[in-house]
Formats: sequence, C-alpha cells, structure tokens
Amino acid sequence: MAEHTAPSTSPGPSSTRAPARRRVAPLLAPGLLWISVAYVVPGLLVVVYSFLTPKLGGGVVWEATLDSWDQIVAKGRRSTAGWGTVGAAVLRGAAAAAAVSVPAVAAARYLGRRISASLALAALLGALVAVNHLAAEYNNYTAVFARSVVWSALATIICIGLALPLAVFISSRRSPVTKNALLIAVMIPFWTSMLVRTYAIRFLFANTGPLNNLLETLGLDRIVFLNTRFAVILGLVYTALPFMILPLYAAAERVDRAQMEAARDLGARPPQVFADVFLPMVKPGLIVGGVMVFVLSVSQYLVPTLLGGGKTNMIANLLELQFGEAFNWPLGAAIAALFSVVTLVSLYATVGRRDQEQFL
Repeated sequence: MAEHTAPSTSPGPSSTRAPARRRVAPLLAPGLLWISVAYVVPGLLVVVYSFLTPKLGGGVVWEATLDSWDQIVAKGRRSTAGWGTVGAAVLRGAAAAAAVSVPAVAAARYLGRRISASLALAALLGALVAVNHLAAEYNNYTAVFARSVVWSALATIICIGLALPLAVFISSRRSPVTKNALLIAVMIPFWTSMLVRTYAIRFLFANTGPLNNLLETLGLDRIVFLNTRFAVILGLVYTALPFMILPLYAAAERVDRAQMEAARDLGARPPQVFADVFLPMVKPGLIVGGVMVFVLSVSQYLVPTLLGGGKTNMIANLLELQFGEAFNWPLGAAIAALFSVVTLVSLYATVGRRDQEQFL
C-alpha cells in the first residue's frame, strides 16, 4: 500500500514577506509622504500648468491650450536656420569628431584595445557639437537647452580630470592625519554659502580685481574675464568639484592595489594598468560623481547670473525670466517639465540599467 505523506506546513516565501512588509510600511510612510508632498505633487502641478493659458500679471487661466509647447518647438522669429545651418552643423560636427578620433584611436591602439569605442566617443562628441549649433540657431529656448547641456558636460569632464589625480593622491596617503586634513580641505567649501563663494570668484576676476591688477603690474593688458563663457564654466567647475572628488576618493579607497602590482609584474605598461585595471575599479565613483556634477551644473542659477552677467543664460535663468519677469507661468512650466523629462531619461540611461551593487 502506498504511503501518504502529510502536506508541508512550513510557511512559504510569500507568507513570510507579508508580515515583513507590514513592519516596514510604518517606517517608510513618513519618507514616502514627504516625497509625495515635496516632489510628486509639485511635479504634477507643473505638468498641468504647462497646458493652461497664461494670466496677465502672473498665474494661469484654467483653459487648456498647447500654446506654451508650440513656443518651445516653433522656429524663432529672428531665426536664420535653414539648410545652410544644417550643412554648417554637419561640418562642425565632422570636424570635432575628426579632431577627437585621431588621438582617441592612437591611444586605443597603444593600449591594445579595439578602436570601435574611440570612434563611438568621437561620433558622440561630433553629434553634440552639431546639435548645439542647430539649437543655437533655431530659437532661444533650444539654444538655452543646448548651452546648458554642453556647458554642464564640459564642466563634468573638467571636474573628472581635476578630481581623479587628487582623489588618488588623498587615498594613497598612509598617515590618517594627512588624509583627514586633505578631506577637510576638500569639504571646506561646503561650510560657506555658494553665494559667498560665487561673489569671491567675481571679485577675483573683476576688471579691477586682484588678477587684473597683477597683470597690469607685470606690464600686460587687462583681460575681461567676467560675463564670458570662460567665467561661467570656471564657476561651474569651482562649485561642483568637491562633488566629484568625494565619490572618486571613496572608490579609490576600495581599489585593490595587489591587482595593479600583479599587472605591472606581468609586463603591463603604466597606461595599460591605469586603463585596464584602475579605471574599472573606480568606475562607480566616476559614474556617481559625473551624475552629481552634471545635475548640479545644469540647474545652476547663481553662476550664470553673477559670472555671466545675463549674457550667458542657462535653464534656471530662463525659468526665472518666465516666472518672475514675463509672468508666463505656463511657458515656464512647459520648459521645466521638458527639462525634467530630459534629465530623468538621461539619468536612467546612465545608471538605471546598471546593477546596484557596483554603486555600493
């Protein structure tokens, strides 16, 4: 006679998850409520406002319209964009791609890597240059969008170049006192207001500031630094650099030095050790720092206002103009909504599909 086994009475995975979720829910409720009130609800309100009619003197009239979105995508009245502009954009992009591809391909061959990644990087840079030129000639809104993205990307690249050697230097110090002192020096800018720091840069590069006075003392002509692209990009790098140093330092602290020594013992040249061993280990810090610097730079208001003098507006300046001076709330809401969507899509493309473990 066949034996009948009693059914198992041990709880399954689904039965054990429910009590755990009920215990965690009260802990998550305050944070989720705050996020909903402070971020989700205002974001939805911005989207709704973008489809309404502007009210004279500020505010909105609750009448649905697409006029705000039409202004963003429509060709500017003074725009001279045409097939000639497209051709000029293609030539500029091709020239930029060619200028980058030559050293990039040479570096790839020296390191023994495939040149496809180098060519893809050059093509991406060329496309960015071409789109920037087209956007600048199409209308004011696309010009500000492109300018904000390009300048923020340039500031991110400069921050990586400055922060990587410094982070490696700090992490390689054997003395804890020296290491902590250097970290405190990096974090000192956080102890002062960004407004104060931006005014300090403005004072330093003013026409009658210390730098121009030094140039005049040396017998050189004074140079106009303020209200230029150079001043704005310098300000973006200055304010965002600590946000790149700290993630890179955290990543460099976890680097396995034994792997680098093993690569050297096996005959790898220093550039190969850097590209094939060191960079993959600090890649999480590069991604986190790059995202932080780009997001902070692209939404800057003080730097283009105080160092650009209103001649080099970015997204935040455009929003302030629509909400504060033009009183066109729907247009400002449409610009904010579109920019938020572009930022979220870019962030998802950068970090959304990656494993969470590599950012720990």
